[in-house]
Amino acid sequence: MGLEINIDSITALDKRIKEITAELAQLKRTRNSLLNVARIPPEILGHIFHLNVMPGAVEGYFPKLRKGSYNFLLVCHHWFRVARNTPELWTFWGNNLEDWRRRYPLSGVSAPVDLVLDGFQYSDEYLDEILRDVLRDRAARDVIRKVHITSPYMDHSAAIAIVSSLTPEDEGIRHSSIESIALGDADVSDFFARHHFPKLRDLYLFDDCKISCWDHLKSHTMALVNLTLTFDRPLPPSAIPTPSQVLSLLTSNPNIRSLALQLPTISDKPTNDATSPVPLRHLERLSLAGNFHQIFSILRQLELPERIDDAVLEFRDCKLVETHENIWPYIRDYLRRDSRFKDRLGVFIRSSANWFSLEVGVGHHGPGKMQPRNPPLVVFEVQISEGLSVEEQEELFIDIIALIPQESVVCLEANLAVAGAEHVLTKMPNIEYLHLVDIKMREGFQLSDPGKTNPHQEFLPSLRWLYLEDVQAEDGDWGLLITYLTHRASGDQAVSLRVFGEEVHICSDVLDQLCGLVGEIFYDPDPDMECPFSRCPMWL
Repeated sequence: MGLEINIDSITALDKRIKEITAELAQLKRTRNSLLNVARIPPEILGHIFHLNVMPGAVEGYFPKLRKGSYNFLLVCHHWFRVARNTPELWTFWGNNLEDWRRRYPLSGVSAPVDLVLDGFQYSDEYLDEILRDVLRDRAARDVIRKVHITSPYMDHSAAIAIVSSLTPEDEGIRHSSIESIALGDADVSDFFARHHFPKLRDLYLFDDCKISCWDHLKSHTMALVNLTLTFDRPLPPSAIPTPSQVLSLLTSNPNIRSLALQLPTISDKPTNDATSPVPLRHLERLSLAGNFHQIFSILRQLELPERIDDAVLEFRDCKLVETHENIWPYIRDYLRRDSRFKDRLGVFIRSSANWFSLEVGVGHHGPGKMQPRNPPLVVFEVQISEGLSVEEQEELFIDIIALIPQESVVCLEANLAVAGAEHVLTKMPNIEYLHLVDIKMREGFQLSDPGKTNPHQEFLPSLRWLYLEDVQAEDGDWGLLITYLTHRASGDQAVSLRVFGEEVHICSDVLDQLCGLVGEIFYDPDPDMECPFSRCPMWL
């Protein structure tokens, strides 16, 4: 009797413990639901898990799961449920064929799988028939989400064999699950010609990747967000998309956020196809490089948003007249369109006899190369096909400066190709950081008007850092720099000075004078360099 009572009591207590445990677990879940992390949508939280468990490529390789990576499952029930419903965590196929062979039995046949191959050197003989059958099966079941075959060390025959395995004989099959494709160094025309990609968001084709079915791709993609086509090697004309084909592809995918094109030089000018303007209202990053006529025929058809965070435009094989007639107006209008280019600007200019680069960024700039805190950042590079005279280089440089909102410039780095640069700098009175490269000090150096009684009075009043790189001082005469710095010091506006360059030498007595005129000085000469003027004490 007593034993039965004890058993009933224990059973009742066990039941009560279960109820309390369940109630406690529910209370904890309710409490956790009030935390900020619970407000994050499950798909975003799953993406965060993916980034932490299997981060992006490091030096071109995708790392495997690290030991202990699954501990995040133990945080709470919500995190566990989100992780279980994030296929990226369980179906990633590594970065070499050994990983593929080891992991494919672990993922369910109906779960989406990521095929990533970004390491080691292979030929098609490494792709055994078992693995080929698995690839064919995945393709037939339409459970492939990512195809990244991008190893620079792999024999192109292996890449072709893998892509061929993903291209079943059935013409009606749809690769509707694929969201991201990155391919290089292979002919993949058949793969793209026979499939539809309604969910494709990321498309990266580069190196010797050949595709001759651009029109088919245009009509079977509608959701692209990131598009990169990089062809920097000679290819058959059929493998290179024409400007009209590129514009048609963009028209079919109006939600592009990142666009990068690098097209090889062509022998003939592209035909002037009549194409309607292509609005890219969501574009955030733009990079176009290639032959001037080819790139500009695409660029002029794009309706860009008022604000783009990053833009790189490289025009090759351009004539000087095309620079003045087409590129100058485009740069001017581009900078005027975005109101952020009226803020504090950092400007970098490099020029030579047949090339120049203009880089403009927004943000606060300290000493050293500008690092913008915030977008935008725009880079224009122009390669002039014919050589330019010194006079044409000077005119080109002055034209570049005229395109910029000059009073907004607080940081300027340039190799001033003009004979007298001071009259250009007077139009930028708010410069705080000035970096001059490959210049020659001459009479009037850093003088706004040598005829004035106090010529420095209103010249660069905000200057705080002066960097001189590869500066040429004839016969070691730094008197012009000393004169300028003497004025700055007497006006209680001493600057920080840095002088450097392989052939630059400052004699010790001059260095002593400079140290007394600046807030700080940086000069680190080559200890093995002899004084070219035999004036330093060690050479007397």
